[in-house]
Amino acid sequence: MKYIAWLWRNSRGIRWQAVVRIVAGIGQVLLGLTMVWLSKRFIDETIRKGTSDDVLQMVMWLVLTVVGGVALRQVGYWLATTANISQTNALRLRIFSSLFRRQLFSEQELHSGDVTSRLAKDIETVSQVTTDTVPQMVITMIQLCGAFLLMRWFDARLAWALLLLTPLAIVFGKLIARRLRKMTLDIRQDESRIQMQVQEGMEHNAVLRSLGSEQWVTDRLDTMQQRLHGNVLRRTRFTVVVRVIMGCVFGLGYLLAFVWGGIGLRNGTITFGVMTSFLQLVGMIQNPILQLLNMVPGVIHATASIDRLEELEGNGAATMLQHTGQVTTQSQQTVNQEAVVRFEDVSFRYATGDREILSHFSHDFKAGTKTAIMGETGIGKTTLFRLILGFIAPTEGRVEVGGELCFVPQGNTLMSGTIRYNLQLAKPEATDDELKSVLHTACADFVFDLAEGLDTELGERGSGLSEGQAQRIAIARGLLRPGGILLLDEISSSLDEPTERELYRRLFAACPEKTMLFITHRPTVTQQCDESLELRV
Repeated sequence: MKYIAWLWRNSRGIRWQAVVRIVAGIGQVLLGLTMVWLSKRFIDETIRKGTSDDVLQMVMWLVLTVVGGVALRQVGYWLATTANISQTNALRLRIFSSLFRRQLFSEQELHSGDVTSRLAKDIETVSQVTTDTVPQMVITMIQLCGAFLLMRWFDARLAWALLLLTPLAIVFGKLIARRLRKMTLDIRQDESRIQMQVQEGMEHNAVLRSLGSEQWVTDRLDTMQQRLHGNVLRRTRFTVVVRVIMGCVFGLGYLLAFVWGGIGLRNGTITFGVMTSFLQLVGMIQNPILQLLNMVPGVIHATASIDRLEELEGNGAATMLQHTGQVTTQSQQTVNQEAVVRFEDVSFRYATGDREILSHFSHDFKAGTKTAIMGETGIGKTTLFRLILGFIAPTEGRVEVGGELCFVPQGNTLMSGTIRYNLQLAKPEATDDELKSVLHTACADFVFDLAEGLDTELGERGSGLSEGQAQRIAIARGLLRPGGILLLDEISSSLDEPTERELYRRLFAACPEKTMLFITHRPTVTQQCDESLELRV
């Protein structure tokens, strides 16, 4: 029931398409049954007793049923395709949006390659089941019922004999479902690992070359692919065996109808028209059962995918509840007349850590001041920023923030796209004058010397720029935010000394009223700050 409820909730917007698809499918079923009935009449009555006009009229009716079936099949295809792309887009958009609400830096943190795999393969699997498999299952069951009733009208004993295959098929399907689901989960996990390996290999291409580990990493990918290959073959062998067994059972069913009809013809209890109908109806009874069995693996795959997508949406909630500390954002006046950021007896430990990063830490960062935060690597400087930003919650204590925040992280954080796009991530409605102003403050005037200026296309992670240039554009992007509190993490680590000195001169001159917190090891910064805060164990 859990999976049915999930599919129902996530089918908003495409339900009408599913209903129309089912109606079109029912129309196909009715036309197919009409074809069976018309075929019997054509052989038993029209051919034997009818005139040439009767034959022509019957042929026209048969042609219309065929053409109508083809037309309705294409309507179903159109509806399934449009519903599929709508469902895929809606799911991807919603889950992608939910990623920005997940708890960061928890013990259940997922690899970006795994997330990418889930947003592609798992959403594709679920959408296929929602928009195609489920409606087709409804249509198939209606076809099975209709064909059975018509067969029962012709010969009740044969109809019941063929229908006895249905409970056998259901029991068999139950037996294979659990094992097939486990195989599918293994395959999905292998695909995610491969996605991670490829993504990290491309992201750290230069590093891997410099380490001389290209072949080792390639061999590792090959090992992962061999594992995936083995798991896919294992599932395929299992599926083939199941299909062979069911194919033999249904082949015997067809043979039963054929022999039954032959004996009836010999004894004169049925006509050639009824014999033809028998053979047609056997297919209309057996094919739905076989189709339903073939659909079962897809539904099982979808349940595994639903679990993986739910994990994306719900990950991290439990970790947040374990923390007793608080992070609050208020107007500056309600925090303190002097302090714009306040830490009160704050302690913090990462879920996967073996020690406390901060222990009973208290400090007031006063409005309009410039503070250099220093300390050895791993002492908790970046953790301090994460607490202020609300990315994590303190284990104990309280963090109060009185104003909007602007964060410039360490290193190259540019994305593929134009320089304008990268800047507008901070303020989509920013004017060219605003962009020029922040670029000048960040010593990034070189942008206007580029052939395309602000519309210069950048590759992944700002490819096409030096590290120093990329860093300065990232600083300019941060300055576009309207926040009065700037959190700046080693923002000049890739700059030479003259550029660094000029950057801070412009920054302090452009934002004298803003509160600035710098994570730094550089004396150029500390000398210009109002206070220095050194974190110690």
